[in-house]
Amino acid sequence: MFTQRHTAYKLIIKDLVSNPYIKKEGEVDYVEIKDLKVARTRVMATVVNKMTFDNNSGFLVLDDGTETIRARVWENNFEVIDKVVIGDLIDLVGRVRQYNEETYLVPEIISKAVPDLFVLRKLELSSKPKKIKEKKEKEEKKVLRAISKNEVYEIIKKLDKGKGAELKNVMNKLELKKPECLKLIRELMADGSVFEPKAGKYKVLD
Repeated sequence: MFTQRHTAYKLIIKDLVSNPYIKKEGEVDYVEIKDLKVARTRVMATVVNKMTFDNNSGFLVLDDGTETIRARVWENNFEVIDKVVIGDLIDLVGRVRQYNEETYLVPEIISKAVPDLFVLRKLELSSKPKKIKEKKEKEEKKVLRAISKNEVYEIIKKLDKGKGAELKNVMNKLELKKPECLKLIRELMADGSVFEPKAGKYKVLD
């Protein structure tokens, strides 16, 4: 069943490690960046170091040109860094955590990236921050059929026979046009519920 997750904000590493880490009883811990409460993030960076310990824990050191940060794994999510090597450019979605005043990441999804995407991400993040306009979002939602992200999530899960659900099959099943279907899928990818192992194919993150 689909579970609502915190938004994974696209950020530079400097913003994650230079802003205050907030812990409040009854709330999820987060990094406070202006008006954002960042509990999950999406960063693109180069792996400059990798350490593993008995195949049940380890970390990557990531560098995006602004600062460095560690992505730490344990036995329950060790496989996420298994195929990552030093020098890889990666796109990481994960939770933000802190221990002994060190802010670090707990990766949920790691995918390989290419230099062109890194350049685009830098341009995207260097532009003026985009404020969420509730009125605009409501107008956009009216254009879409009354299909929830939960329905899309369940259809992708049902259609995936091992190699991922094809976009055209998801579109046909939901009776959606490509732009509408992609919008909903990208929302699921943004919150880390769905990922794209191969172009045009999608899998759920259980």
